[in-house]
Amino acid sequence: MDRYPSLQLLKYSYRSAVAWCEEHGWTDLFIEQYQYWAFPPGGVMPLPLPTEGLQCIELPVALSPQQRRLQMLALAIALITTGLSGWLQSLFPLVIGFSCCALLIAAQEP
Repeated sequence: MDRYPSLQLLKYSYRSAVAWCEEHGWTDLFIEQYQYWAFPPGGVMPLPLPTEGLQCIELPVALSPQQRRLQMLALAIALITTGLSGWLQSLFPLVIGFSCCALLIAAQEP
């Protein structure tokens, strides 16, 4: 990931691009101008990967047990603070709940 600092600005994940290239025989994947480029089979000049192909790739997203726990905790906090906000007729519990949920979701990032 450090090799490509612009990876966060790309629409499709690097894993999706690698999977598509392996499936279709494209080689030497690289990033240029916020696009994935590779050499097509038998090609001598790199071409951008077709977006239609990348849209078809759906990689399964498996959450780790810790991520699952953090998401369940964020959901519980959101529900509790929503109810508490209605009961107290105040927006303050929602602000606190939103802050806690944002921190929990940020903690999931690698």
